[in-house]
Amino acid sequence: MARAFEPDETVRWLVRLRWVLLVGQAAALAIAEARGVHVAAWVFVAAIVVGAASNVWLVRAPQPSAGRLGGVLALDVGLLTALMAASGGAMNPFTIFYLVYITLSAVVLSARWTTVLTVLAVVGYGALFVLPQGPADAAPSHHHHAMMGEGQFGTHLQGMWIAFGLGAVLTGFFVRRLGQAIARQREQIASLRETAARNARLAALTTLAAGAAHELGSPLATIAVAAHEARLAAGTAEVGADLALILAEVERCQAILDKMAARVSRGLEDGVAISGAALAEKLREHLPSDRAAGVAIAPPPPAFAVRAPIEQLAQSIAALVRNALEASDAGAPVEVRMSTRGDRAEIAVVDRGPGIGPETLARIGEPFFTTKQPGRGLGLGVFLARAFFESQGGTLQLRSAPGAGTEAIATLPVALGAA
Repeated sequence: MARAFEPDETVRWLVRLRWVLLVGQAAALAIAEARGVHVAAWVFVAAIVVGAASNVWLVRAPQPSAGRLGGVLALDVGLLTALMAASGGAMNPFTIFYLVYITLSAVVLSARWTTVLTVLAVVGYGALFVLPQGPADAAPSHHHHAMMGEGQFGTHLQGMWIAFGLGAVLTGFFVRRLGQAIARQREQIASLRETAARNARLAALTTLAAGAAHELGSPLATIAVAAHEARLAAGTAEVGADLALILAEVERCQAILDKMAARVSRGLEDGVAISGAALAEKLREHLPSDRAAGVAIAPPPPAFAVRAPIEQLAQSIAALVRNALEASDAGAPVEVRMSTRGDRAEIAVVDRGPGIGPETLARIGEPFFTTKQPGRGLGLGVFLARAFFESQGGTLQLRSAPGAGTEAIATLPVALGAA
């Protein structure tokens, strides 16, 4: 599972950690010299200078990347190998710091970089058994030779190297698995928060729709009655035509309120098993009559069947189709495709319009966000459709690119056995 790489925060954290390690190396050199322990001081000084220079280079890099961080950690493994060789070799207890770099890679970098650093650490640790060792290792090495035979000492070193290799591999593996689990949990928490926020907005819209229906219902009914009476008493055909238009618009307003209340009210209608043919027929009833001919509904497969409130399902798909019709060029068809993938049923609405840029696409579905001209929409169609599909255990995703049209893909659980 790929994890999001956060370069700024990761670089700041890694740079601070490397400064601490460099200070620790300088302190270790000072303590060794103060206690009369002879080490190759020039190796320590060179390692500190190289580490500090790479840290400055890392900070000033215009665009930090995973490759840049991986290269710095690989450099640190090489510098640690040089320091260990200059201060006791494989018998130096600070060889445990190899695991620190493997752990860092497993936390902030990819599995490939973790594997590379694990191999470098194992090779570096193994090289300490054959590289010339600093003065500090002379006594311990002879001490080990004195306590055990030459063959036993070689076997012991081989066992140490094998144990280190296994420890490095297991450390990298389990730390990375732990990091992946934490990343998945963070994604799930973010998804739950987004769903909760969307549900809160939907509840607010439900209250708004109920209040609007209640407050506007009575005035619209009064207007309808008065317009009807005035039409009957109209003296000219022109006035009668105008009053008939008023009546038609009042009926349209009432229908819009009824639809809005039905779409934002979830759970008021029990779901039923719907075949693809039944859904296509119901969808045609909800399409605008003047542009229905521009919608091509592909024949659904026989296995297609979902369980949902059919009216709300058809209204949600029709809202996506209307958006596609408005986005498409004149005469360009809009396609509706139904298919099944395992236990999921997919409904795709595809247009051949100009497409949507990534910044705008990220905002599509926010309540009251619209790219239409003022007065042509409230920006609630995609939001309400997504809320409906998620309330039924499904999803709604939008795919688009400038010049490539837009595809809205809704998924629902398959109603097994219903087809």
